[in-house]
Order: sequence, then structure tokens, then C-alpha cells
Amino acid sequence: MKILTPAMHGIADYLMVLFLWSAPTLFVLPDDLARLAYAFGIAHLALTVCTDTTSGIFRFFSMPMHGLIEFGVIIILVTVSYTIFRYDERARGFFLTYAVLLLVLFLVTDYTDSEKPVRRFRGPTRVPGPNTAL
Repeated sequence: MKILTPAMHGIADYLMVLFLWSAPTLFVLPDDLARLAYAFGIAHLALTVCTDTTSGIFRFFSMPMHGLIEFGVIIILVTVSYTIFRYDERARGFFLTYAVLLLVLFLVTDYTDSEKPVRRFRGPTRVPGPNTAL
């Protein structure tokens, strides 16, 4: 069920960045994990700002590409949680929580481009009047 429009997804992305930046303080994460949370927050902010939506500024990525990047991040987060951070319970829980939040956001967002086709200006047309020669 796709209930989030690209504009609402942009707002949710900014809230996700706030979550990532506040997580080290809220959950008392160790220094190395806090740095990773801040880095993911910066990367997520860069992706959001560079996406072609109403919440984006630079518009480098289309919304379908944004969805593919987020899905790739989900796969990486789950893989890293069970390989590199398999012995660190706090890190694994944090990254899996972030992956689940991204997955829910991915599943409820409509990633189709909502841009309407651009109308081209064809120039003035001449309307034959009574005083114009054909």
C-alpha cells in the first residue's frame, strides 16, 4: 500500500535524519557507533537534499533512484548487523532498527515520478483575419 507521496517521504526523510543525529544521545551509544550514526545522518541528509522532490534542493536523483538507493542501504545495514556487528548487541540493535524504519518507509512510499510532462511553447500562431493574405 503506497500511502506516502514523494513530498511526505521527504518530510519523513528529514525526521529520519533527526532520529539518526539524536540517537547517540538518546540511546547513549559508544563513540564509534555514535560517529557511524552521525555519518549515516549526513549521508541520509545529502540523499534527501539531492532528490528531485519538493523537499529537495539540488535535484540530482529522481524519486525511483532514491528508492533504489534506500533499498540498497537497507540490505547493507542488515548485512553489516549480522557480520561486522554480530557481537555488539547495541550496534546490531541500532542498525537493525534503522533498517526496519527504512524498510517501512520504503514499503509505504510511492516512488513514481510525480512530475507532469513539460509543455513546450510552440510560439505564436497566426490566425487568418479578413485583412491577411493566405
